[in-house]
Amino acid sequence: MKKAFTLIELLVVIAIIAILAAILFPVFAQAKMAAKRTAAISNAKQIATANMLYMNDWDDSLVHNFFGFPAYPACDWANNGGAQWYSWRHALAPYHKSKGLLQDNTNPFYAEQYWVDQAWLGPNQPQPRYPTNFATNSMIIGFANGWCGGPWTPPGLDNLNVVEDVAGTLMMLPNRSQWTDLKPEFISSTVEKPWWCITPIGSSSYQCPGGDNGPIHAVGKQVAWIWADGHVKSKPVIATLNVNDPVKDDWGASQYGIDPNTGTHYTQADRQRWAATAWGEYR
Repeated sequence: MKKAFTLIELLVVIAIIAILAAILFPVFAQAKMAAKRTAAISNAKQIATANMLYMNDWDDSLVHNFFGFPAYPACDWANNGGAQWYSWRHALAPYHKSKGLLQDNTNPFYAEQYWVDQAWLGPNQPQPRYPTNFATNSMIIGFANGWCGGPWTPPGLDNLNVVEDVAGTLMMLPNRSQWTDLKPEFISSTVEKPWWCITPIGSSSYQCPGGDNGPIHAVGKQVAWIWADGHVKSKPVIATLNVNDPVKDDWGASQYGIDPNTGTHYTQADRQRWAATAWGEYR
C-alpha cells in the first residue's frame, strides 16, 4: 500500500516553508542592500583617489567645478571667445582609466543616456560626455570665474591647506542631478525639483528621482561621501548638517559658503531649516 502525506502533514510543511521564507527574505534584502552600499563606497573611493592624485600633481590645489568658464556678463557659450572650458570631470580624466570611474551603478541615472559633456573644447572638436553620478561640494570647490545667470557665484577655495578640518569636510558626493556641483540647501525639498532633474540625450522631457527622493544619491538613507583628506565614509544626509553645532557643519557652509541673498555666511538657522524641510528619504 502506497503511503502519502496527509492533509495535516502537508499543511505543516507549507507552514514551515512560510516561516522560513519570512525569516530569510529580510536577510536576503539586507544582504542586497549591504552589497549596494559596498559598491557605492567602492565607486566613491575611486573618485577620491583620482582627486588626490590630481591635487598631488598641483601642489594641493583644489579642482575647480569648471575651468575657463565663459565669464559673466558676456556668457559666450558658443565658443568662449575661442578659448576652451571644461568641468572637473574632464580635469580628472588623466587620473583614471575610463569614464566609467564616474559611473555608479547603484544610481538610477547611471546609463549613458544621462551623460553630459559640459565642456567646450574648440570648434570641430569632440565634446566628450561624462557620467553625472558624482558632484563637487560647491561650498568648498566653488563654481568658476562667472555664473552666466547673474553676477554672483560661489568663489570656492584654492588650496587644500585652507580647509581647517580636511578629515571632517566634504569634497564630493553621489549625485542624481544634471549639475556638476551640489549645495547643502539641496537637501531641502523646497528646492524646485524640475530645475535639477536630468533630461536624457535625445529627449525633451526631464526625468527626476522617483517619489520623495532628492538630488543627493542615498542607498538606504546612507550616502558614500568623499572627504577632503581622500577617505570615504557613509553617513546619513541630515547628519552632515550638524544642526546643533553653531559653528561648523560637514559641508563648510557656515565657514566658507556665502548666501547669495544676504552676502553673509550660512548660519546654524539655515542648516536647521534645510534639515526641517529635507526630502523624505533623508530623514
